[in-house]
Amino acid sequence: MTKPMPTLLCVANFSANAGYAWDFIETLYAGIADRVIEEGVRTLVAYPAIVKPPRSLQGCSAKPIQLDVSLNTRQSIRDVVRVIKDENVKVLYLADRSPFSWCYPIIRAAGIKSIILHDHTSGERNSRGGLSHWAKWILARSPWVSADLVISVSDYVARRHVDVSCIPRERIVRVWNGFTASTACLVPRSEMRNALGFAEDRFVICCASRAVKEKGIAQLFSAFEVLASCLPAESRPILLYVGDGPCFSDLQHLSRQLLMCDNIIMTGYRRDVLSIMNASDLCVVPSCWQEAFGMTVLEAMALGRPVIASNVGGIPELIENSVSGLLFPPGDETALASAMARVMNNREEAKCLGDAARSRAAKCFTREEQLLKLTNLVLEEFGDSCPSGKVGRC
Repeated sequence: MTKPMPTLLCVANFSANAGYAWDFIETLYAGIADRVIEEGVRTLVAYPAIVKPPRSLQGCSAKPIQLDVSLNTRQSIRDVVRVIKDENVKVLYLADRSPFSWCYPIIRAAGIKSIILHDHTSGERNSRGGLSHWAKWILARSPWVSADLVISVSDYVARRHVDVSCIPRERIVRVWNGFTASTACLVPRSEMRNALGFAEDRFVICCASRAVKEKGIAQLFSAFEVLASCLPAESRPILLYVGDGPCFSDLQHLSRQLLMCDNIIMTGYRRDVLSIMNASDLCVVPSCWQEAFGMTVLEAMALGRPVIASNVGGIPELIENSVSGLLFPPGDETALASAMARVMNNREEAKCLGDAARSRAAKCFTREEQLLKLTNLVLEEFGDSCPSGKVGRC
């Protein structure tokens, strides 16, 4: 029986069509799959559950399979080993997992040549001293139990792996996320505003994120109250919050307590969020924790919208303060209200910020450049297992 061509196994941590950040990660898998197939490498994407075909993989060369790759149970380990052997898997591509596992030696023995970890996770990590630090240092230098390559979405995440996980710097590669805006996929601005019930001259502030405490939506509501209450009724802006999540009902309750509640609109989850952002005059990302990257920031920049965002995590790597956006201290409602007033009251500066944001996004953060770098890294990990021999090329 002929062995399958060498295979890349990409792992999704959630069921197919989970939405939010996982849609983005799955589209990365799809983009990589369409490039590595040209070099004779096939791609499988493993999901713990598939109820409907994954929408993010439609039309690409990647094949979805149902497989528990948690490696938390004997059954999971057995099933993964079976797939590695049956499908000739040479490279395992994980997202947002630990760089260490005592199960890695087992799957390496089954035929895995390299383990890649792509870290998109936000939040701060504490570095423990003493024995814990030295244990991590030793694990990070034990090739069988640690990932061969760690891809970080920002310099912030790369530093976190060096400082907290003790991963050697030479095994970490920073690849910024990319996004290329396609106006063909957007509802025209005037049509979108019409659908939302906003006049063309009404100033609209948009915030799009999951409704969780760490995203700072409550602080944004309070800052908006400060901003809007200082203006006459006919000049007050609209605050449009797009998203849902565990704190959605709490945010609804909070908005009803505010004097400016009639000017706050909560749409819930919308798949046309990019069209909504494009129809807005200002986008705000008020995160209170260390964002790994800030995908919403990049999307707004690529659309040419002026952006105000917290100075946290990887966000300052996107925004040049007062050039391609405005940064403010996380949780500082007064500073946020002042920044929103600054953009609202100076339309010329707002246009300059938006134009500079679009230019920076097109220069430094394109989807094509991201996929090129990721594909090269994947093919390098295949080494001489790559049939075409074009290692590191797309």
